[in-house]
Amino acid sequence: MQRLFRVSSIINNVTYEMRTYDRVVFHWFIADREDKDLIYEDKIINYSKLSEKERENAERYIQELFSEKDATLLKSELDRKSSIITTIEEVKLPIPDHIQPYGLLRVEKGKGFSDLSSHKSYEFPFKVKGFFNINDSYESLKGDENPTEITRLPENFLKGSK
Repeated sequence: MQRLFRVSSIINNVTYEMRTYDRVVFHWFIADREDKDLIYEDKIINYSKLSEKERENAERYIQELFSEKDATLLKSELDRKSSIITTIEEVKLPIPDHIQPYGLLRVEKGKGFSDLSSHKSYEFPFKVKGFFNINDSYESLKGDENPTEITRLPENFLKGSK
């Protein structure tokens, strides 16, 4: 059976709605895969019993996954061109029959897509997008350039003080 993989990256300094966030997870997926000749019966649980819509969703999810070669190519390029942390994880097959592909998720407050393919330095033979959820990350803390001055300590700062 063909092995399939997910690729994700943790990215810092992501700007979203005029705020900066750290540790934003981007789940990369292949968008608009041209190779539609995948065999789905052995990759999706209960494939023959699914409705047409359920079957389309499960097939699209499989189409969004990476081969080992493509996942390794994407990770090596992201590692080479940035300081982000990228991981590859093998997907356990067969997948559940009710799984939702990233491409069908809606853009909502704090959730959205990044089109990696639109960057000038993009050189892959396939189109890649990333899904992120800003609500699972941390807003960056930025200090100011003013020194902190302590003008008075609380009266009970030192134990035993009166």
